[in-house]
Amino acid sequence: MARTLTLTFMSGSRDGEVVQLESAGSPPSVSIGRVAPCELVIADDPDLSRRHARIVWNGSSWMLEDLDSSNGTLIGEFQAARRLSGPTVIKDSDIFRVGLTRLRLDSAKDDRVATAAATANATRSR
Repeated sequence: MARTLTLTFMSGSRDGEVVQLESAGSPPSVSIGRVAPCELVIADDPDLSRRHARIVWNGSSWMLEDLDSSNGTLIGEFQAARRLSGPTVIKDSDIFRVGLTRLRLDSAKDDRVATAAATANATRSR
């Protein structure tokens, strides 16, 4: 079963951009890297590996895992950041770093985005 994953760029040339990705496969997952076939391609980050990390739905929560990238994947901010040593639970509003790019998980935003779209459609139809 596919699940929607919402991520917000917190740095770099795409700072502030919000992306919604449909996870695929069994278990549902989204891969992040510098090139396709990753679902989230960040081509302008020189510290990002071709296939850097992935986010996997385990049935009750999202898990972030590094895919043996050169520079690792970190979760948390600044001095509290820690390098992943295995799959790690990632919660709504958690910030993580792949290469030089900081991203925030915004799973709760799915409902707000859908609600905002429904409100906009209702307003247009009046």
